[in-house]
Amino acid sequence: MAYSYPDLIREDVLGMIPPDGKIIGSIGCGMGATEAKLVERGCEVHGVDVSEEAIKVAAGRLTSARVISPSERSPFARESLDGLILADVIEHIPLAAEALKSFVAAVRPGGWVVISVPNMRHLEMIIQLIWKGDWPEHSYGIFDATHVQVMTHKRLERWCRNAGLRIVRWFDRYDPHGPRRYRFYRTLDLITLRLLKKWWMYQLQVVCRKDAAALPADKP
Repeated sequence: MAYSYPDLIREDVLGMIPPDGKIIGSIGCGMGATEAKLVERGCEVHGVDVSEEAIKVAAGRLTSARVISPSERSPFARESLDGLILADVIEHIPLAAEALKSFVAAVRPGGWVVISVPNMRHLEMIIQLIWKGDWPEHSYGIFDATHVQVMTHKRLERWCRNAGLRIVRWFDRYDPHGPRRYRFYRTLDLITLRLLKKWWMYQLQVVCRKDAAALPADKP
């Protein structure tokens, strides 16, 4: 199947990357456009993806890039990374909670893990499932046809905790598909005094640390 995701720089993901750490892994790196910016900053970035088509492009941008099988759970050596990027990838993996534990093993104690997943509690899901009685199959976004996991704040928190991670910070991520949609959900969040924040976030995005010395998490 042809690679269907756009070759875009994810500024939201770049904004989540902690300043420390020079050796970084990215699982599901795609064509590596985002990770290439970290290479430009002087980082050593190693990417893996299940798409041979995407890796052909990423190989020219990153320190290294290689194809892995969908069942691969240890693409990097144990405690070989300062940081790990999981940008919208774990929702595509069966038994993803166990996969996360295996992925985290590649990070050194004190290292960081950046995670982004779709928020299945978003208003768009309510409209589709409750009002329209449907669950569409799209090529990307919350209703990406290749998603096999239903992600929520509490589920992501539990998975991180069970993987030995401590959430340091949550990031706001409103609907990115155009400025009007972004402003609409951001305005809803402000009007409701952020009490219903979990309904307005299009994606759930966190930075975690692998050690117990991490700062307490901001409340989502």
